Amino acid sequence: MSEVKKRITITVDPHLAGYAEQLVQAGKAESVSAAFNEAMAIKRQRDQHALAKLRERAAHADPERVGRMRRHVDAQAREAGFEVAAGE
Repeated sequence: MSEVKKRITITVDPHLAGYAEQLVQAGKAESVSAAFNEAMAIKRQRDQHALAKLRERAAHADPERVGRMRRHVDAQAREAGFEVAAGE
């Protein structure tokens, strides 16, 4: 990675810190930071993939069905005391 790394301080669960240290000792990660970088990169990739799938499904959605669902959700929100903005 050619970008300059940003130093941050995080607090992690002891078992995760231990696992990251085991990865380093086993030669599967260059450092604990590298292990956490890889984990976050994988999470980001999964999130982006899930969002892309959601957008693909939304592109093929039936507008009438979506409208009925939104009206139903809006009605439930109003019944629960939530304010629903027009056009949302």
